[in-house]
Amino acid sequence: MLLKKFFNVGFADITVAERTPFGLDDLGRYPLFAPDFLEFLRRALPPARHRELVLSIAVTARKPVAAANPAS
Repeated sequence: MLLKKFFNVGFADITVAERTPFGLDDLGRYPLFAPDFLEFLRRALPPARHRELVLSIAVTARKPVAAANPAS
């Protein structure tokens, strides 16, 4: 879905350079979520999901340069 969005806005040569899983322990290192919310997730989610909860994706792409109009 993400790659389709890049194509839709005109990017080309789209490459997923890196996919990194983030688990609950990783999320705790960043001040995005309160500790009580992370504890809630630990209780609510099955332990098998704790190590890979979300993915961080690095993407490279280029925006093609439009050809100049030749003088008529």
